[in-house]
Order: sequence, then C-alpha cells, then structure tokens
Amino acid sequence: MKHSIFKALNDQEVEEILPYFEEKHIAKDTFIVKEGEYSDTAFLLVDGEVSVIKETIYKDDYIVTDIKAGGDEFFGEVNLIDRGLVTSTIKAKSDCEILQISHNDFINMMDEKPTIAVKLLWVIAYDISKHLRKADSDVITLFNAFVEVVEND
Repeated sequence: MKHSIFKALNDQEVEEILPYFEEKHIAKDTFIVKEGEYSDTAFLLVDGEVSVIKETIYKDDYIVTDIKAGGDEFFGEVNLIDRGLVTSTIKAKSDCEILQISHNDFINMMDEKPTIAVKLLWVIAYDISKHLRKADSDVITLFNAFVEVVEND
C-alpha cells in the first residue's frame, strides 16, 4: 500500500498496521462525513475523487476543493485525537475506495504496535501542523482584507 500517510514506514510496518484500517467502497454522491456532525474516524482516499464542502452563513453548500486519489488524501485525522465535530463535509464525487480507522482502533494500534504507531503519529502531527500554518496565514489574509474594507468605507 503506497500512500503518503505511510511515508515514514517500511513495507513490513505498513502490512502490520493495515488490519487496523477498514476498507470501504463509497458510491458516487454519498456523504462520507458531514460538517457539524461528531466523528471519531479518519479516512485515506485510495481511489476516486471527493469534494470538500463548507456551508456558508446562508446555509448554502460551497465546494472548497476536489481531491483525487494519488497525493496526500488523508482527512479527518484530527478526529483520531479529539473525536470532535467535523469541520467540512466530504462527499464522493465518483465511486471511491477508502481505508478508514476509528479512534479506538488507532488507540489499539498505539498499544499493540507502539513503534510503528509513533511513526504514523509523527506524520499525522506534521500534516496537522501544515494545516494549522495555512489556517494562520488565511486568518491574517482575511484580517488584512477586513481592515482594508473598513478603512476604505
């Protein structure tokens, strides 16, 4: 299994942890997760394409981006840590194959395969850090745009 989430692992380590993941087929137009709902699951997009959707303040859906299998398609990783509310809707744009792992299975992996799980957790933490840095940058951009609008009124 070649996927960016496993980049710190060798082939044997990947094989050892794959049983903690559940393979699922997702039909086109099926919601994988919905914004605002509770989730304790993270997903790897193995094949297919999904849309990342946010709801506007007017309750309209807005497609933020489409994600195709073949890159860094790991989403819901924060749910493995905090089992909280989903921040974006993920909808299958085509038939998809995913691997999913629940918080409890992730905890079991950490208990049973700690050396491998630490490597995986490092990759997850790195990805979350990248998202946090981008979010910080986006907040500054939005703040500057807001200040410019207010000052020009």
